[in-house]
Amino acid sequence: MSRYRKLLNWEILRFSKIYGVLALITLVAQFVGIWSNANSYMNNAQEIMRLRSLSVAQYVAQFGPAKMVGNFQSLWFEGSIAVSAVTLLLYIFWIWYKEWLGKNTFAYRLLMLPTSRMNVYLAKLSALILFVWGIVALQFILLPMELALFNRMIPLDLRQVTSVVDVIRNNTLLHMVLPTYFTEFVLYYGAGLMGVAVVFTSILLERSYRWKGIAAGIIYSGATAVLILLPFLLPNNWVDEHLYPSEVLLFQTIVGIGITILSLWFSSYLLRKKVTV
Repeated sequence: MSRYRKLLNWEILRFSKIYGVLALITLVAQFVGIWSNANSYMNNAQEIMRLRSLSVAQYVAQFGPAKMVGNFQSLWFEGSIAVSAVTLLLYIFWIWYKEWLGKNTFAYRLLMLPTSRMNVYLAKLSALILFVWGIVALQFILLPMELALFNRMIPLDLRQVTSVVDVIRNNTLLHMVLPTYFTEFVLYYGAGLMGVAVVFTSILLERSYRWKGIAAGIIYSGATAVLILLPFLLPNNWVDEHLYPSEVLLFQTIVGIGITILSLWFSSYLLRKKVTV
């Protein structure tokens, strides 16, 4: 366990600077977006009310109130989340392949450590999970602060009263990042964990068999995708006629757990028996 903790701490430190930049980009971009959109709304509303001699109530009746939800459909917000998501997706590959870069590959020393090679695997997987949860936690902290800034910049008479939960539920991207129900949280992030486990296995297949491993990794990833999406690949109306939505969800959950366990076992086998430096 101590070896695992040291490896995990080491993985976190290696990515900490880039991770800090991601967090800073998220914070700055979203607050700039809220300020910019709210400021633009106020300038536009004041100009229209001045030119048309409208009261606040008349303006709201004609043009509608300012909505916090609209701020989260802007490039500032969705772009900041996309940058973090793409960076972490790329890191899923980089977290393995960086060990083989350079003339004196670090993979040799890493795989020769006096500990189970699965500790190396689990440390990398745990680091990625912590990085994702860190971004999610940051977003959870930022939302009330961003709502407070929005409410401060736009008078009550000009804005729609809303809560953090309303904002999350009315934005598809935000709802995926911050599910409002525990079941959704488990399903979304469980699917993400399964996906990472499958990709790790595909990477280890490539590291084990090189060119043949690339083909094997693609086939393995494709097969798992087909299995998890099987209810939607069947002929039209077959699922609706034979299964309840809860049964489809149960099927996908069981298959997803099975794929995750299989990927962990297969990765362990590849690390122990096939991966070479």
